[in-house]
This record gives sequence, C-alpha cells and structure tokens, in this order.
Amino acid sequence: MSSSLNNNNNNNINNSINNKKIFNVIGIETSCDDTSIGIVNSEGKILAEYSKPQWSLHKEHNGIVPSIAFEAHQKEIDNAIEKTLDKAGMKMEDIDVIAVTTGPGMGKSLEVGLKKAKELYREFKKPFCSVNHMEGHSLVVRMENHSIEFPFLIVLVSGGHSQILICNGVSNYQLIGNTLDDSIGEALDKAARILGCPYGQVWDGQLLIDNIHGGQAIEILASKGDPNSHHFTLPMIDSDNCDFSFSGLKSSLARLVKEIKSKPSSSSSSSSSSSSSSSSSSSSSSSSSSSSSSSSSSSSSSSSSSINNTTTTTTTTTKETNNLITNENELSLIDQCNLAASFQNVAFNHLEHRIKKSLDWYYNLKTPKQKKKEFLASKKKSHEPPIEIIKREPLKGIVVSGGVSKNNNLRKRIDDIGKHYSLPIYFPRPELCNDNGTMIAWAGVEMFKKGMTVDDPEKVIYLPVWPLDLNPKQIFKSNLKEKDKQIRKGWYDDTIKKYGFQQ
Repeated sequence: MSSSLNNNNNNNINNSINNKKIFNVIGIETSCDDTSIGIVNSEGKILAEYSKPQWSLHKEHNGIVPSIAFEAHQKEIDNAIEKTLDKAGMKMEDIDVIAVTTGPGMGKSLEVGLKKAKELYREFKKPFCSVNHMEGHSLVVRMENHSIEFPFLIVLVSGGHSQILICNGVSNYQLIGNTLDDSIGEALDKAARILGCPYGQVWDGQLLIDNIHGGQAIEILASKGDPNSHHFTLPMIDSDNCDFSFSGLKSSLARLVKEIKSKPSSSSSSSSSSSSSSSSSSSSSSSSSSSSSSSSSSSSSSSSSSINNTTTTTTTTTKETNNLITNENELSLIDQCNLAASFQNVAFNHLEHRIKKSLDWYYNLKTPKQKKKEFLASKKKSHEPPIEIIKREPLKGIVVSGGVSKNNNLRKRIDDIGKHYSLPIYFPRPELCNDNGTMIAWAGVEMFKKGMTVDDPEKVIYLPVWPLDLNPKQIFKSNLKEKDKQIRKGWYDDTIKKYGFQQ
C-alpha cells in the first residue's frame, strides 16, 4: 500500500514539473576524484557549476588512491552543493529534479554522491534520476546543440573507457567496439609516466604545467616532437572486429625508452628512427608501417629541432619546495617530445582505424580485406556465403566525448573522418569533456523527459561496473579467448551479485 502511494505521489510531482515550461536539475558527480556539481535547466542553460579536484592529495602517491578520494568527497560534498546553489542564486526548493552518478566508477566515491542525493530526496521529495556516468558523457553535446538527433555513433575515450557504440536514444545503446585491455586514457597516462612526467605535471622546455592528466602531458610534448621519429606497429590491423588494444603499444614504448636510456647519451638517439622498436604485442601484421604514420602530418605543430637538446628537469619534485630535480639518467626533452609524438600518432591512428571499421560495418561497406577475400573466392570458384546486408537507419552524426576528446590533434583527425563519411562531428566543449556534474544534470533532463525516474530512491544502489549496453550481442569474431570472455562477463555479473540490480 505504501509503495502504491509513493508511486502515485511521484507521478503527481512528475506531472506538475512536466507542466512547467522550464525545469531545473541538479547533477551530482563523484565517480572518481573530482567532487562536481552542476545545475542546468531543461533548455540546456547552465545555471551554476562547481568542481573540487584532488590533485594535491594524490600527487605524493603518484596516482589516485580510492580511500583518499572517498574521504575528500565526504569532506567536500556538502560545501559543493551549497556553493553551487549560491552561484545559481537558488535554494533546493527551486530544484525540480535530482540526478546523481551511480556508476560506473570507484565504489566508495560513488557512495558519497549517492548518499547525499538520497538525503536531498528525503528532505525535499524531488524526482530522482540514477545516471550512468558514461551516458552523461554521451548526451552532454545535446545540451548545447539540440539539433543532434538519434541515432548517432558515440566514441567514448576517457581514462576508464574506450568504446564505440550506437546511441539509439536515451539509455539505449548498442556496443560495437570495446578495449581488450587498457583504455586510451589509461595508455596515455602510463605513457606519460614512462617518459618521466611526474603525476599531474609536464615540463615543456619553458614552463612547468601543473594539474593535468597524462594525456594532456603527452599532447603538450607531442606538439613539439616528430611523429615519424619512432616506429610503432599499428595494433589489430587484421582483426575482424572493432575492438581496441593499447597494452602492446605501452609495452613497446617502455622497451624503447629502456633501450634509449641504456645508450651513452640518450639525446643522440633522437636523431635517428628506432628501427629496433618493439612491435605491439597485440598486432598481427607488419603491413601497418605505413598506417602508423599516415596521419603524422597533422600530429606536430612545430618542429622538434626547436627544442634545446638538454636533459629534462621534470622527473621528480620535492614536497617542501616543489623545485625540479635534474636526473642525468632520464630522457632528454627532445627524446620525450619525439617519443610522445610517435606514441600519440599510432594510438590515434588505432582509434581512427577502429572508428572507420565501425562505420564501414554500419553502412555495409566492404573493407579491403573483404574485397580481397571475395576476389580470391571468385578465382577458386568457392561458394562462401555472402556478407549479410542489414539496412540500418542513417546515422545523424558522430559524437566524441570523454577526457581524451579534448585533444586537438584527435579532433582534427575525427573531423576528417566525418568529411569522408559525410557525417557531422560533435565534441563537447573542452571543460565538459572531463568528469563534471553538469553532464549528469543534463542526463537527468533527458531522462526525466522520458519518464526515467526512480520509483523508490532509497533502493538505488551504486554499480562500480555498469555497461551502457547491458546485453551486448557478438557482432564480430572476437580476439578474446572464451575464458577471457567469461571473465569479462563476470565483471558485471559479480557486481550485480554484490550490489543488486540497478533500477
């Protein structure tokens, strides 16, 4: 009986909000290490936003420590809500809908945001939206551009995810490609560390740039390096699917750096290409050598020759003075820049290759490999079954989102893909690419309009693992062994067993 009354009350509240021309949503985001709140209205106007990063807390640990992030969220969440409301000149009574990230992410961090959202619900009885963090990234471009229609191809490139999906509507996704190991953001972060960049910092030869992710450090160094200075093999060039693999590239970079450091003068190695560079372990063809430099002309905005051939001084910092300490055994700045440019070049070539493969599949376009296979079959007069042709609704564009999508070189490359396939490309503004409460608030707008509110917010749980496509179909032949497929499936299944099913 109480449940029925609760549903009726929620319906009455929802109907009254729907009758308003404009309604306001507060978004709460605590999935990782930023406490972020945003307030937007149903027309897409940002009324206020606030974000508290945790760089200083994690720097001495050279990475994010979940327990420290949890404690920082707990200390900041009330202040963040209050400051955001003050910025907007509003009170909670002026908020119509509460939206909160409930996964995926770090469990204890998610718990802080969800707990606060439930407190606000109990006190103010507002409709409640449980938001998938990745859906926030996917939909935020529609906040600024209401003309973007479904379906569109969404490319999610962040520190935790590398995925290609078809977004058919709000909370309606089809997975096309996923990473087999590292995400692109994780690979770039690790590459920055391999090159000697301290956590959250990079020295570009003139300035020490602070509070940045590894991907941004790589972009800064790459802009001053030669993308053709070192050869890395393009991963998965002959695979039949649209998945990603970056771990082999990361390993190749580590081996190459070790080789350069072992030479008498690391700076002397930068004048010649490393023909002995190890190939990516996830690649299966040497025919990709031309591919790994196909987009190199757009990878560098200035020549590496402009950098003094001196040993970098960014390898370590003291907590007392934050002064830089020189280590003569580290890479020279020119080596750092050339390696960063070469690594970024092949990593982005890999992204391009996977995106193009996804579009070819969607539009039933034959790949060169398929054409060759058909030609050989015709020569042998074999009777292989034809490729299944499925007519799909034309895509309305390509959306690229997540922290890595801020990279200007990547944006240019994907713009070129859009021109090739005659599809418009949409990127969020750079400040909306990182984790933020504004994107969660906008996802709440979209969900509320579709009636996707939670009947009983008290039963909502957080899910550290929460895929956008809950029941992905195997479209292509996978590179994963059956054992690995079951392990991956178990990630979500185990989360459901532990936490329960998300409403």
